[in-house]
Amino acid sequence: MTSSRNKIFSATTRKWGLRLLTVVVLMAFSWHFRRLSEQLDWAAFGAALARPGQWKYLFLAVILMPLNWWIEARKWFLLLRAFLPWSFPRTLRATLAGVSLSAATPNRIGEIGGRLLVADRDEWPGVLTSSVLGSACQWVAFLLLAWPALMWTADGLLRERLPFAVVWLWPIGPLLLAAGWWGGKPLLLKLIAWAEKRFGLANTQLKEGLEHVKTGLMLRAGGYACLRFTVYCTQLYLLLWFFGLELPLLEGLAGIAGIYLVQAGIPLPPGVNLVTRTELGLLLWGDSPEAAVATLAAFTTLFAVNVLLPALPGYWLIVKKEKR
Repeated sequence: MTSSRNKIFSATTRKWGLRLLTVVVLMAFSWHFRRLSEQLDWAAFGAALARPGQWKYLFLAVILMPLNWWIEARKWFLLLRAFLPWSFPRTLRATLAGVSLSAATPNRIGEIGGRLLVADRDEWPGVLTSSVLGSACQWVAFLLLAWPALMWTADGLLRERLPFAVVWLWPIGPLLLAAGWWGGKPLLLKLIAWAEKRFGLANTQLKEGLEHVKTGLMLRAGGYACLRFTVYCTQLYLLLWFFGLELPLLEGLAGIAGIYLVQAGIPLPPGVNLVTRTELGLLLWGDSPEAAVATLAAFTTLFAVNVLLPALPGYWLIVKKEKR
């Protein structure tokens, strides 16, 4: 009888939880669409479409979106296989489900929550741990690629404000990466041991999975993270050109990478992060009216392409899983 009641309560709870999630996600979508509509200079968008040859930049940015999330799924698949025997198609579906919640939450918190929603309860520890490792790999890209890019791009600005040479800051990124590389796994094992002792959780399978996370595996996942970060920066670079801000290739990509590094440390919802990214872009590329319009329009369009567009099928996957 108790078991039956628990099953009924669990099913009822999940049913109402899904309804609440529906309301929250739809409200978040509505808020983001309204915000994007207000922020996007539609006259500038129309003018960009009317200029000869501009369509190719928008087209390339859009078709890079599936590649962006395919690379993220491949990175997570490498790490997840150390814990769970998932197929790549299932990993890709869970990745898209994560996108649906990330549109309304700070950074990657919602992304992990969406993945958990399409996983079975006994798979949660493996999904969570592999996702955390995936986030750590993203910092490989930030510290290996974005930190040098930020130091190079902001050299003039920093030189005016620092009492020492900017060159002393260059090793900080690689040093932080090395510290995380050597100390991250032991720290994660200690946290698992603490949770096991504090909450009485059985984490033997989780600890065994971590034993399979070797240096070679993390290097491969870090390589995917660097590749995805390059694709992401390229998308924004193309959109800046589409809206008329024709930046040099290396300087433009370096500035974009530096902006994302700074923004990664600010835990704000993606829509709010648009403001932070835009302000940083104006600081680097000038605050002329043309630059301001192009910068805001490019960041706004990239958010719509990379987050809102794939979030719709991702949310459908969550609903489909719950209806089984």
